[in-house]
Amino acid sequence: MTAHSSDSSFDGLGVVIVNYGSHELLRKNAAIMTAELLGAHIVVVDNWHSHEEREAITALSHQHGWTLLALDSNTGFGTGCNRGAEAVLAAGAKALLFINPDAYIESASVRLLLNEVRSNPMTLAAPRIFTSQGKIWSAGMSVDLATGDSRGWHRRADAPNARTIDWFTGACLMLSETLWAASGGFDDDYFLYWEDVDLSARIQAVGGTLRLLEDARAQHDVGGTQTTSSARTKSELYYYYNIRNRSLFAQKHLEIADRKRWQESARQAAWAIILRGGRRQLIQSLAPWRALWRGLRDSDYGV
Repeated sequence: MTAHSSDSSFDGLGVVIVNYGSHELLRKNAAIMTAELLGAHIVVVDNWHSHEEREAITALSHQHGWTLLALDSNTGFGTGCNRGAEAVLAAGAKALLFINPDAYIESASVRLLLNEVRSNPMTLAAPRIFTSQGKIWSAGMSVDLATGDSRGWHRRADAPNARTIDWFTGACLMLSETLWAASGGFDDDYFLYWEDVDLSARIQAVGGTLRLLEDARAQHDVGGTQTTSSARTKSELYYYYNIRNRSLFAQKHLEIADRKRWQESARQAAWAIILRGGRRQLIQSLAPWRALWRGLRDSDYGV
């Protein structure tokens, strides 16, 4: 390997990618990042999917020098991130970049994030995230404590008096070892979805801040890991955990009055989640109906 100056090295950066049946996305995205992030320690956490997927991800990890954590079961996103964080921190990482298999970020943007968390260790930093068509997919979000609705930071003027908690998507974000330890990492209770909202809330609760770096950019193939055969329809897991984890977040973070309001709007919110996949799916499959029923059944707002 050709020697590089310290200015171009990403020594001390740990990159955590949680995989579930997405080795082709890793081949497309992570392989390119590996060549650009010289010195970074890259860990792929492979939640069990199939023998074929395990063989493919093992070969890719060997080819690109990734540390592979091959898990015997599907532990979910947050727990997978925690396992990956343990590995990179044990290897000496001082900053952690979490990025989805269906996302890509160039080295210049990683450098901006890294400089930010090094200068401000209690900051959770994120880039603006764009779709492959060049449209902004995420640039900071806020969850309304009265309704449970999320809106982008660019829409704050729509509800200037709303009580909110800011959050960043787990698709791509970075934080220091210091902030990771202070916040406790991801909450294993979520499995999928809302775990990034929860982490953002706990980071702010321990005195951390969220900063969106406007000049840092990432690309996200929207839904690349959770779509089904239809371009719009989501997976049953997507529907179920978005419905169920709304109530889990409420239990963990809201006062009784707000939990009651979220409970009262639970059915309406659940139906809106199902309709993200369109109406045609409702006559083609039992999966969204099953997710709707199970999600509401397993919701407990504790009021």
